[in-house]
Amino acid sequence: MSRKSLAFFILTFFTALLSAENFTPVNSSVKQVRLYQSEQYSLQQGGYISNQLVRYGLTLSQTKSDGTKAPRVGWTLSAGEFGFSPLVGFFKLNVNGISMERLAPKAEDLTVWRNGKLAGCELKLNYDGAKLILRLFLRPDSPVLWGSLLPAEDTLEPVQKAEVAFSLIPSKLLMDGKKVIWNGGYERMAITPARIIEQTPQRVPLTPADTYLVIQDKKLDGSTPENGQGPCMILLDYDAVQKASLRVNDDWTSEVYLTLAPDFKEFKFGLWQQEPRISNADFAEKLKAEKAAFQR
Repeated sequence: MSRKSLAFFILTFFTALLSAENFTPVNSSVKQVRLYQSEQYSLQQGGYISNQLVRYGLTLSQTKSDGTKAPRVGWTLSAGEFGFSPLVGFFKLNVNGISMERLAPKAEDLTVWRNGKLAGCELKLNYDGAKLILRLFLRPDSPVLWGSLLPAEDTLEPVQKAEVAFSLIPSKLLMDGKKVIWNGGYERMAITPARIIEQTPQRVPLTPADTYLVIQDKKLDGSTPENGQGPCMILLDYDAVQKASLRVNDDWTSEVYLTLAPDFKEFKFGLWQQEPRISNADFAEKLKAEKAAFQR
């Protein structure tokens, strides 16, 4: 066993022995941020959630209308260079036929949320009277960014149809010199508790047995800096889900698509990524050794 592998397993072992009381409290804050070409935005609000294991950054933005294009809402999660990164919107929500990109949020719609040892951010969403709350938070002893989508108490219209999409970039992007290779040459795949889902151009239906999906690349396995950052993970509670599928194709992004029950009370999920590179194999061992940390 190499020195690096030995150090990893020692760290994993002692982390698994710690209880929540041994971890420092979760930090959460919301503030105005500045984006690249900030003059093009009418809204630039950021949320930051961290514990001693991991740090996640959220950005809510809205572009200004230039007279030809309507304002557009952006909602990104920063957890590293790739994976859940500002390169792609990580969470999209269409409600009653209305896209999240077409909403009109205000800075005060993104706030700090705390409940005991849990802390994070809440985003209020208003789809022409169908109001929802998107809550993202950490607990002290877990590296998972836990999430809940709930109807707001002051909602004015019922949710007739709600569709969620999660997007990510497994490991890294392939390059041809300075040119991004958007498709062709990837070896994407997903590991769930029930099966291995190989790369395919077809959407793969998901079942409640697929309680988590570790989405990774066989070739870009994170084993060296040249081989990318390693895997990302989505955890799903299917109680509120009517239909679910995965797209893990030979291209730069992978997506999970969900249709929620119209009368859902709470859709629960989790997202994981770490900034330091970790190989597919090392994360598989980490998931076994720290099982409780990856359970809600």
